[in-house]
Amino acid sequence: MKPLIGITMNLEVQPARNVNILDQDYGKAVAQAGGIPVPVLGIEATIPDLVKHIDGFLFSGGDDVHPRFYKEKPLVKARMSPSPDARTQFEIKLFKAVVKEKKPVLAICHGAQLVNIALGGTLYQDISLQIPRVLKHGPAKSGDKVFHTVNIFEGTKICHIMGDCRPTGDCCIKVRSSHHQSIKNPGRGLRLSAVSPDGVFEGLESRSKNHFLIAVQWHPEKTIDDRYTRKRFEAFVSASKK
Repeated sequence: MKPLIGITMNLEVQPARNVNILDQDYGKAVAQAGGIPVPVLGIEATIPDLVKHIDGFLFSGGDDVHPRFYKEKPLVKARMSPSPDARTQFEIKLFKAVVKEKKPVLAICHGAQLVNIALGGTLYQDISLQIPRVLKHGPAKSGDKVFHTVNIFEGTKICHIMGDCRPTGDCCIKVRSSHHQSIKNPGRGLRLSAVSPDGVFEGLESRSKNHFLIAVQWHPEKTIDDRYTRKRFEAFVSASKK
């Protein structure tokens, strides 16, 4: 049986209702890799059943994680478009329950930041303000597509998945990027796995050999025809079969 892959969703808080939204590209990437995508509504009471019945979890992209969740105050000049607290609180609780059961996790962009702060890590609130000579990591306007290279560290799980890292150094790949926040200090049990040429941390993974947890700052669901993207999603879905 194909594994069920739960995918977290954006939340829009409207005057008369709360609306969950999910980019279909996440589901397409999971389905292409052999999994069955299952949208996850942010309902806290469902967490025990979700963790029991879902085989793997994809923590998706979205808006910013508010600095209060990593015990900082917003920078005055930082561009900030925070996710609703309800989404962040739900996903932190879901993630902790998932980790407790060692269910496989793939986290993307906002999801990578969420995973990091859930384990006590911190973020750069706005890399354009806090990192000197930073590259362009996000679109200046809606519809823009931004690409840059990322170096994958030799010896990491993600490097092993890719399968053809150079024997003498790191792998270098081209990625689709759309963010202005990034990982600052890794959370408990996490190690850095990737960095862009300007020094922005682009990847995290679990130090445990017994838990598939890979988090990337870029958007692999937007490049599903790329062979490295396919390998990552296939590895995640395969880990969810066990």
